[in-house]
Amino acid sequence: MKAFKVRIIEADSTFYDGEMVSLVVNGVDGQYGVMAGHQNLAIAIVPGTIHFETEDGEEFEAVLSDGMMRVEDGEVLILVDSAEWPDEIDAERVKAKEAAAREAMLQKKSAREYTLAEASLKRAVARLKVKSGGDL
Repeated sequence: MKAFKVRIIEADSTFYDGEMVSLVVNGVDGQYGVMAGHQNLAIAIVPGTIHFETEDGEEFEAVLSDGMMRVEDGEVLILVDSAEWPDEIDAERVKAKEAAAREAMLQKKSAREYTLAEASLKRAVARLKVKSGGDL
């Protein structure tokens, strides 16, 4: 398969800068897959995972916070607040955050607070999924 350039930029550093042959991210309307020659587009990314494959057939998975992805002229730029590899995730800390987010969603709060708690829960679940190798 043909490779394309991908840059994943966190708020304070570059998370990934290299070639891929495919990637899949979570957008507001569902999952988006990109391969070489993809049409230009820009989408909002929601907290979740990114799956990608490199030219040598290695497959990777990481966790992305919310952000944006732009595909333009055969290159992909992903801008996110944070990105994490599975070995960077503290499962016990994430489980505590997941429980707190679930509790916040049960409380009678404003729509904004509910939405924030829901986003926190989605990120926690994605982090735990990546940490456990996809087995939840």
